[in-house]
This record gives sequence, structure tokens and C-alpha cells, in this order.
Amino acid sequence: MQSRALLCQNLRVSFYPPAINERFRSPANGGIAADANAAGTSASFVCGSFVAFSLRICESSGLIEKARFQTNGCGYMIVAADVLSGWLGKLPLADLHGLSEIELTSVITAELGELPPAREHCATVVFEALRIAMSDYRTSRLEEFQGEKALICTCFGVAEETVVKAITENHFTDVDEVSDICRAGSGCGSCRMLIAELIESAEQPPDITLAPRELGT
Repeated sequence: MQSRALLCQNLRVSFYPPAINERFRSPANGGIAADANAAGTSASFVCGSFVAFSLRICESSGLIEKARFQTNGCGYMIVAADVLSGWLGKLPLADLHGLSEIELTSVITAELGELPPAREHCATVVFEALRIAMSDYRTSRLEEFQGEKALICTCFGVAEETVVKAITENHFTDVDEVSDICRAGSGCGSCRMLIAELIESAEQPPDITLAPRELGT
């Protein structure tokens, strides 16, 4: 006869669909990446669970050499993080395509199928943790950068003046338009918000302050 603890465990696991249940039992990418140079953590306001990513990225080649995760979440969160970690392994930053919600979701659903609506937040937390990890990597790269020109995109080494020139000469109003021209923002995506700010600044009319008229004129 099964013990009560084992019986409860089996009942709990049986709530998961087969694709989730199989991977939940033995995730391949759990833990902490050795010599990680990027890390990010996010938590869910729905269930209170967290996901933490640690990544080892080769700075010379831009290749993600290793991706690992930690979480105290449910089977859906564990498996979503495991699938995404496996996808990241040996992937160039240039192939991240800005970490768009659509692409990240397609990676998850290709392995697991559609997540139930009540569990979609599990994947959302995983995506956010990854974006935070890439933002952490960008920050560290900027701190190491010794060039004379302000660097916007660390994935492709695109300077601010290149981005501003592309925006002003082409009257761009969307980040993807900038990415198509100079690739900035099409890698890890952590600079996309900054590019959006540059677009917004370019759209602002210049602040022209008229000098007060002299008396008697």
C-alpha cells in the first residue's frame, strides 16, 4: 500500500497534462550556470512564486554558452523555464529577436502546447526574468565599454549617434524600423526602451524660447 505522502504526490502530479508532467519530473536545465555573467529574477503577483535565470554569455562571440534556472513555482513554471533554458543554450544573442512575447510564447507552445489561461502568468514570469537577465548583461557590458561614443546596443555594438542618425534621416516612429536599418534592438532587446526614448525625443519639437522684445521696439 502506498504511503499517504506518496499517494498525495501522485495525485498532485496527475493534474498536469502529459507534456508538462514528463518534463516536470526531470528538468534538464535547473541550477546555477557556472561563471554566469548575467542574472535576472522575477516573481508572480498571482501565486508569489519566483523564477531566476543565470546565463553564461561569451562576450567575444555573443553566444549564450549556458542557461540555467531556479524556481519555487508549480510544474507549469518549472517546465516553461526549463524549455526556455534549453532553447537559449548555444543561441547567439543576434537570434533573440528582441525577446518578443510572440516568439518566446511560440518556443513554449512548440514544446508544451497552449498553456491554460489560468497558467499563462507562469510563462509571463519566466519571460520577464529572462529580460531582466539580459538587461543585467547589458549593464555590465556598458560598464566595461571604454569607447568615446555612447553605446546603445551591446549585442551589435551600435553607438547612439548611429541610432539617432537612422531615426532623424528616416523619420522613424517605431523601434523595429530602427532595428531593420542598423540592427540595434534586434538582439537581446534590453536597449529597445532606450531606442524608443530616442525616437520620442526626435519627435519633440525644438524648445524655442524667444528673447523678450526691447522696450520701445
